[in-house]
Amino acid sequence: MSSTLAADEACPACSEAERLAAAADCARLEAIGREAKLQPFWTRPAWPVAQAICSAAGVLASVVCVSAPVSGLVIAAAALLLALIDSTRFAVLRRLTPSRASQNVLSAPEAGAPQAAVTLILTAATDDRPASESRFLPTNLIAANAACIALVAACAALRIFGIDNLIVAIVQLVPTLLLLAGILALLRIGGADVSHDASAVDGVLELAERLGDDPPANLDVAVVLAGAGSAQGAGLRHWLRSRRRSGMRPADVAIIHFEPCSEGSPVWWERDGTVIATGLHPQLRQAAKIAASGEGVHATPRSGPDATGAGVARGDGWPAIAVGARDEDGKTGNSSEPGPATVDFAEALVRELDSSLSAEASDD
Repeated sequence: MSSTLAADEACPACSEAERLAAAADCARLEAIGREAKLQPFWTRPAWPVAQAICSAAGVLASVVCVSAPVSGLVIAAAALLLALIDSTRFAVLRRLTPSRASQNVLSAPEAGAPQAAVTLILTAATDDRPASESRFLPTNLIAANAACIALVAACAALRIFGIDNLIVAIVQLVPTLLLLAGILALLRIGGADVSHDASAVDGVLELAERLGDDPPANLDVAVVLAGAGSAQGAGLRHWLRSRRRSGMRPADVAIIHFEPCSEGSPVWWERDGTVIATGLHPQLRQAAKIAASGEGVHATPRSGPDATGAGVARGDGWPAIAVGARDEDGKTGNSSEPGPATVDFAEALVRELDSSLSAEASDD
């Protein structure tokens, strides 16, 4: 591959193209007056392989439980546990897959500015996700995989208690067939091409430049462009763990994660997660709600599970919210330019958060 990256070149996680994109993003941050550096890290991005192993174990459990329901239940329970753990930062099964190098692009709050009580972290993934009709098909597969394995385990439990009839056999057959189909779908995603969309990164850079020209009074602005975002937010998780070890506390930060925002109307996520959608940070959701009601802003709430960077951060205990753009069918566009309406909405969210922090300070 050449030493330069074409504007429309796809950037899979942990690829040479992702590395070149990160270097280019460093230069773009410096061009708007911010210091920037790279943070290399290693991760295991092959989550579809790990989920496919769990699916295969679920199929094995379904076959075994016909003659040995206790053994089948044990296998299904272990597969379900591993499938759910793999969607967290622990990812036991992924330790069987190759480790790959990636990098984050970091820009600390600008030097010389008065230190504020809260650091606002603007973040987006630098890599592109696998192309599909639904951007969040991988997330849906994780949830469906866990549900099918759980249903196989339930059928095995029924057999243990002597309930072994045609109805149980039919009910057990359905998730077994779905697990077989899921194996093929997961392996296909693992080798799928990615669809290039740099609008989220561009949105972060545009908002960072606006906030640099007109800084909020109660927020220091930092930028984290995270690598391997499609591997359950591996880059963002790595940076947050490193900062937690350095003493950063959840109470000291607020995270706004940009999803692709090239076309469609602005949205923000109220709930998100990899398997189960849980509420994102209440103060940030309230700020988004107030910002969306402002004049000229037409943003709407959205709920996952979509596995955005905000959902990943919130799952690890950090205050976060996600913004992006979706069309009427809930899909993103094909352009790589950030929609100005989304950046406007994100700026309004920041200004509202800054105002609420000022109100809290005056009450104290």
